[in-house]
Amino acid sequence: MKLKLEQLEYQQKAIHFVISVLKGQGQNTFDNACIEGIRSNILSLSKKEIQQNIKDIAIENGIEEQALKISEDNDLCVEMETGTGKTLVYIKTIFELFKHYGFTKFIILVPSVAIKEGVLKTFEIFEKQLEDIYNTKPNCFEYDSKRLSRVMNFIEEQHPQIMVMTLQSFNSDDRILNQAQREDLFFNMPYIEAIARANPIMIMDEPQEGMDTDNSIERIETLNPLFKIRYSATHKVMKNLVYRLTPFDSYKQGLVKKIEVLTVSEKNDEASMKIELSKIELGKGEPKAVLKVWHQTVAGFKFKNTKNLDKNAELYEVTGNIIYKDYVIEQIAKPIRDKGFVKFKNGAVIREGDQAKDCSVIFGEQIYWLIDSHFRKKEKLKKEGIKCLSLTFIDRVDNYIQPEGVIKKAFEEQYKKIHLEFYGKEPSPEQIKGIQGYYFAQTGKGDYTDNDRSMSNNKELYDLILKDKEKLLSLDNPVEFIFSHSALGVGWDNPNVFNIATLNQSYSEIKKRQEIGRGLRICVNQNGQRVYDAPGVIEGEEINLLTVIPNETYETFVSQYQSEISEIYGTKEAGAETRNNHKGQGISEKKIKRNESLFNSPSFKEFWRRLARKTEYLVFFDEERIINESISSLNGITISEPKLEISLGRIQDISADTVETSDFRTENKATHTFFAPLDLVEEISENTALAYPTVFKIVKGLTNLKEIIKNPRNIK
Repeated sequence: MKLKLEQLEYQQKAIHFVISVLKGQGQNTFDNACIEGIRSNILSLSKKEIQQNIKDIAIENGIEEQALKISEDNDLCVEMETGTGKTLVYIKTIFELFKHYGFTKFIILVPSVAIKEGVLKTFEIFEKQLEDIYNTKPNCFEYDSKRLSRVMNFIEEQHPQIMVMTLQSFNSDDRILNQAQREDLFFNMPYIEAIARANPIMIMDEPQEGMDTDNSIERIETLNPLFKIRYSATHKVMKNLVYRLTPFDSYKQGLVKKIEVLTVSEKNDEASMKIELSKIELGKGEPKAVLKVWHQTVAGFKFKNTKNLDKNAELYEVTGNIIYKDYVIEQIAKPIRDKGFVKFKNGAVIREGDQAKDCSVIFGEQIYWLIDSHFRKKEKLKKEGIKCLSLTFIDRVDNYIQPEGVIKKAFEEQYKKIHLEFYGKEPSPEQIKGIQGYYFAQTGKGDYTDNDRSMSNNKELYDLILKDKEKLLSLDNPVEFIFSHSALGVGWDNPNVFNIATLNQSYSEIKKRQEIGRGLRICVNQNGQRVYDAPGVIEGEEINLLTVIPNETYETFVSQYQSEISEIYGTKEAGAETRNNHKGQGISEKKIKRNESLFNSPSFKEFWRRLARKTEYLVFFDEERIINESISSLNGITISEPKLEISLGRIQDISADTVETSDFRTENKATHTFFAPLDLVEEISENTALAYPTVFKIVKGLTNLKEIIKNPRNIK
């Protein structure tokens, strides 16, 4: 299979606007750009001319001055939503820069090996097609400190050169490029200095991933880039924005897959001893903690945040909930290089980000729906010659890699179950093993990691996931499910990822746009051609439909996704809506004079005397009546069992300020949970002030104790 190059209008615009920044630039040639044996990029335009070009582009492209972020720095920003092909855009931009201006030296700077391999693979896939279009073939290579002859060629060659490298290649003095005391120097100068004389144009892929720190900025400047062209969907630093393709524009125009979100959450679990650490406040004195716990209120149990809690705080006193009777804070800590935590005197420890949930049950249900969605899509897509892939993010490798790991075990159990439902037979052990691919490897110590060096040793899977994109897309290759820790969370994607699940015991730190972005790209068939949905396709029946199964509620996921978009593109000001705006006006003060005659009157004094009187009273009850009515009432209660709520909603439309959803559906599934020990007699006595003997008689008369045991604190 060979992926086909398409001439897409929005990609051509992104290229056009970068080229237009240099309008008026003369052509670099051997005669004017070769100095002392080094072929350089020479700029003939002044800063003033370049700035004027950028302003003209902003007008043509409809970029407002506030978004433009005009700057005298030699930076340009291209913002393209994940999945719209920015790698191919900047590779084609390199060809155009050579074609229009004769620039020959380019560095593509990437934050990770995963992205680096993606860039090299993209160039390899489209190299011949690009050569046919531009009638030139740049030398594109990966920087390797053991092959410095390539760097020498990069510096000297007249032909276009593209060096792909990570920041780690030159981000400290001991790196080979920076070493000044070597026998193989380039004409007695460090390689970094020789590269700097070539004035390379630097392409920065995902610059927000570590390229904007003080040290990184300083190191990048040692390369003396003629221009730094930044490409990302989520820029943190914005300078001279020349092209913007927003998430809502790409979604509306059908440039990416449509999105549906399926979530699994616990309901009616008031009897569980759930505790989450929301935050730790650091300031003067000892640190304080805010915990999210079950509070007993007049309206029932509410899972909500506490106020700031100090050491020795008793959760039972704070919440009024007897299940926390043994939870007294012993330590609140916020280590410099680790997550904050709270330790209780009973030995329990809760850390920042940890979720209070039964992970084995939740993971199992998420995996069930992931596989179910995969199978349904697989059969439909296969008819179109499209292979279906599913990607799963996990936060602990042991949960998958160990034979009894909770994720590994759940996946194999659910796969067998659903395979039987779809095909009427169980899959073989070899088949189950063959459909799984994972992006982590074993270290020398026996641990598992997804760091770049260890993964490169796991060559077969490393090549399949990062290098052999066409092989992974082939229906002949058995791998359908890919498991990753975090390395594939940014930069990597595959056009045929149709399902993404996040199985984390803590809240996912991956941005929602990045998480979704791994599967947004329009899919391809076995001929390497993009397959688009027909106009007017029925909602939910699209070929290009991405199902996201996150580790939070539907409302939370959509809210966070919306806030990420609004943070960058939003037009609404943050804060509560005001009825009247008195901005700029002075504070109005008004004194109210007390009515002394009324205040000193005998009638008011008598009223106040009676109101302020301390009153004691006794209440007498008919004990038998209380017992009988209590038994009758308790025997008639309704108890809701713990359940899992599965919600499926579709992202209908995206704008700068809102994410509109539709086709929202839910279904419930019975589950089990671990309850806190319950002393029914003590709890009733504690909340009613009835004596123990009276409560004993009430409990003894109950006929539905099994109903209460289903969910002890969900009494309605």
